[in-house]
Amino acid sequence: MGDLTQVIPKTCSPFAKWVCVVVGLMLHAPTAQAVFHWGRDVADQNRILIAPAGGMIFGLDGEVQETTRPIGEIGGPWSGSAPENYSWRELGFDQRFSTVGVKLERKGRFISWHNQFVTGSPSASGVADRDYFIGVGRIRLGGRTYGYMAIPEGQAYQGEIDLYGLDTRFLISPVSFNWANGISLVPFLQLGAKVFVADYEIDAGPGQQVIQYENPPRNYVVGGKGRGTRGLLVPELGIGLDLELPLMDRLHLELQGHAAFLRVRGNNSAFGVFARNEKVVDVDYMALGGRAILSWAMNRHMDLIAGVEFQYINGDTEIRATEKSEEEILELREKFDKDATFKLSTLMGFIGFRF
Repeated sequence: MGDLTQVIPKTCSPFAKWVCVVVGLMLHAPTAQAVFHWGRDVADQNRILIAPAGGMIFGLDGEVQETTRPIGEIGGPWSGSAPENYSWRELGFDQRFSTVGVKLERKGRFISWHNQFVTGSPSASGVADRDYFIGVGRIRLGGRTYGYMAIPEGQAYQGEIDLYGLDTRFLISPVSFNWANGISLVPFLQLGAKVFVADYEIDAGPGQQVIQYENPPRNYVVGGKGRGTRGLLVPELGIGLDLELPLMDRLHLELQGHAAFLRVRGNNSAFGVFARNEKVVDVDYMALGGRAILSWAMNRHMDLIAGVEFQYINGDTEIRATEKSEEEILELREKFDKDATFKLSTLMGFIGFRF
């Protein structure tokens, strides 16, 4: 067959060279004619995968930038404070942290189901370099419960998050291509969703006093320990490709790549985010992922599998107040509109069985 790398343009990226080699191997196979199938060929295959997983989340980068405030645009009373921005990096949550979870999958002819649950507990600590005014689920002082806390400049604080994530994907495979030497190529459409739930706690020392901030005023507890829960639901629509390569008599290599994109607009409650004031949320979202699995057939009914999976997520969000009358804007004390960005990468390894 010759050395395929000699005919690949030297200007190709490493990924492009890898693709060229894989395609070349398929085209130079002893039987180069692919057999077309409706759906995925799952005959005589074990289909259900269960595997514990472990890895890390890294590359965290997120920022919320306040823009305009409706109550100010109509000339209503407000605090006069300038728009601010908060970032994961500033608060100290940009460090990598470990995660554990479990994968559960079922391979079908036309529809396959991939499901992964992960959990991790990032933490951060620092000293406020300016006054922070934060909305929390609850914070107590003097026997009363409040919904806002203030961390004054120079105050030390620490925060902990218990993060839970559920990634569900349905892979729709209308056709597949198979070669006599065991190579299989399966394109698919992807429908799915990611669900994130975070229980958080922010500790800024003993609660000191209640101050009023904004106009009309709201009560903020200076210092103290704020707690709360936040959730997020992100639907996904994408495409992908499965490639299965036989390595030995009972050993196979499975490669998968997928890309999901979403541009959607709706009220915050549609994303599982609930706020005192209803907002219009415009989301531009992208997720790229790839994985490799080694599968060894132990017997007819069970395969031992080991794999690694990488995923990159990038989202940009515009949060705007809904259309309201001036009376409603004044009554609801409309806060700033916001622009938000969010990025993260995950790397997970897993070992389990398919039966």
